[in-house]
Amino acid sequence: MNPWFRPKSKPEAVKSRPKRREPRYSVSVLSVRIMAELITSTRTYHGMLWDISTRGACIQSYEPIPSGISCTLQLHQHAGSQVVSRRARLLWKDDVMRAHYVGMSFDKPIPVDSSTFLGRFILNFRAFQDGVE
Repeated sequence: MNPWFRPKSKPEAVKSRPKRREPRYSVSVLSVRIMAELITSTRTYHGMLWDISTRGACIQSYEPIPSGISCTLQLHQHAGSQVVSRRARLLWKDDVMRAHYVGMSFDKPIPVDSSTFLGRFILNFRAFQDGVE
């Protein structure tokens, strides 16, 4: 196969993802690690927060996560003890080599204020973007 060949259409996993309705904020693994736990009725999956919005998140896991799950998603502050917990459902998943990415939708939005570390993260990210533009 020609190494320069690129398919004209997107892979199925990309085609089936729902369109994002709001901005996502990437979590730089070089500066902060936010640990994620997806707690179902039968087991707990562990991963890291890849990106976040007020209504959802992308989680990277090193173990496959089954399609269509509903769970309690707990996000743990990097350098503190605060945990943000939301009911969430899996919207999409994509497996890339040995990493597994899942897109989750929250049952209720994360407030964009200083009441949680995620709210502060989003506020700081927006302020940084406003300063750059």
